[in-house]
Amino acid sequence: MIKLVTHTDLDVDKWDTCIKADESKMFYGLSWYLDILVKEWDALVYNDYEAVFPLIFNKKYGVHYLNRPYGVQQLGVFSKTILSPELIRDFILAIPTKYLFIDVFLNVNNPVGLLNQKNIHRNVNYELNLHRSYQSIYEGYNKRTVRNLKKAKKFKHRIFEHDSPEQIITLFKNNKGKETSLTEQQYAVMRQVMYVMLHKHRGYMWTIYDEHNTIIAGAFFIESFGRITLLFSATDQVGKKQHAMTYLLDELFIARATDQVVFDFEGSNIKGLADFYAGFGAEEKIYYNLKINKLPWPLSLMKK
Repeated sequence: MIKLVTHTDLDVDKWDTCIKADESKMFYGLSWYLDILVKEWDALVYNDYEAVFPLIFNKKYGVHYLNRPYGVQQLGVFSKTILSPELIRDFILAIPTKYLFIDVFLNVNNPVGLLNQKNIHRNVNYELNLHRSYQSIYEGYNKRTVRNLKKAKKFKHRIFEHDSPEQIITLFKNNKGKETSLTEQQYAVMRQVMYVMLHKHRGYMWTIYDEHNTIIAGAFFIESFGRITLLFSATDQVGKKQHAMTYLLDELFIARATDQVVFDFEGSNIKGLADFYAGFGAEEKIYYNLKINKLPWPLSLMKK
């Protein structure tokens, strides 16, 4: 039986046990991680936490809706056992009717065959298995990545592992941030995530400095459940020209080759980024965005 459990009544130990047992091996659903991202959230729970579905909710113009919080790529249903299309369908049908707009991202292990195909949208993630020799990993690079790596190695790059989250966030805001709609609150959430992950020894950051001792690129990684996830990255114009991110990721793969871990690039549907990730020999992993709009017109025009 699937039941609604409010945030205050959630058994977090049973919840996190289920998340850890899920085949996806993703940290996004952990209770303490969601608590960082949003003040309150509810959940759908199957039997005695055999499977769970976080409900991240909000309210705007008097309308209740479900959405994906900043700092998460995939949520959906997490389970101790292999999920069936029937159970996924039942979870979706169990979403309370008060939510008139639903915009949730299911995870890669959620079969969607019984959902209305008009309501689901395909998304692409990229993963790279590091449990092999670096030579094997390198041989999977495409010609463009190999060429860019050779160019990057001509510069006097230095990798530093002990910068603060402030430095990479500032680098992003001063460059790519100008092209995005990220709010100060979202930057604050990402900053808090980084500090918590550092404190829990589940996160680390690598930054690259050029010959003038100026930071030109950086990336923050989360390591959990045998996965290294590229949570946040930034590059300035010099870093782009010098292919600093290609160099940084290659150095990470050299350091972690043969370890029993999977590297998760965390996206993307953007062609340029997708091509960049695929260039390392990463494998496509498909997950789906479920969108259901029950809003009457003209409220539907204000759903966001």
